[in-house]
Amino acid sequence: MMQSGPSVAWNTGSGRPTVIQPSAYRSTGNGGIDCMCCTCCPCVNLGFLRTKAGWLKIMELVLSAICLFLVLDYGMPYATSIGEAFHFFLVTNSACIFMVSLLTFCYIISSNSFNLIRSSVLETVFNILACILYLLSSSHLSWAVQTWLWPQYRITPYYTVYPAMTACYVLGLVLGIIHGVDAWLSYRNLKGRP
Repeated sequence: MMQSGPSVAWNTGSGRPTVIQPSAYRSTGNGGIDCMCCTCCPCVNLGFLRTKAGWLKIMELVLSAICLFLVLDYGMPYATSIGEAFHFFLVTNSACIFMVSLLTFCYIISSNSFNLIRSSVLETVFNILACILYLLSSSHLSWAVQTWLWPQYRITPYYTVYPAMTACYVLGLVLGIIHGVDAWLSYRNLKGRP
C-alpha cells in the first residue's frame, strides 16, 4: 500500500515507512580529515569545498568580505555624502555574507545538510533574491559614486574613497552574477520543480 507523497513509501512487510533521501548530489567523499592511519572529525565534510557549489560559496564569501571591508573602511566616513545607496549596499552585503556563511558552515559540518538544503527551495530563493539585491544596490551605488564622489576625486589629491567605492559596486555586480549562476544551478537540482 503506497501513501501519497513521493518521499515516503510504506513497506507492507515491516510496517515501517521507507524514507528516501534526495539524491541530487553524489556523495562528496568520506567525511573527516585523514590523519596517516585514521580519520579525525568524521562529521566534517570538506569534500563539499571541491564541488561546483562549494567553489561558488567560497567565491561569494571572499568577494563579499572584500566588499564589506571596503565599505566599512573607506565608505563609512562618506556615508552622508553617498546617501541611501551606501546603506542599501551595506545592508545587502551584510545580509548575504551572513546567509552564505551560515549555509557554508552547515554544508561543511554535514553532507546530509548539503543534500537536503541544496535540493530544497531555500537555496534557490535566497540566491535569486541575493542576485536581484546585489544588482540593484550596486547599480544604485554606482550612480551615487559617480554623482557625488567623482567631482571630489577630480579636484582632491589622494581621494581614495572613489576608487574603493568603485571597486565595491563592480564587485557587487560580479556577486550578483555569481549568485545568479548559483540560483540557476540550485534550481536545476530542485526537487519537485515544474
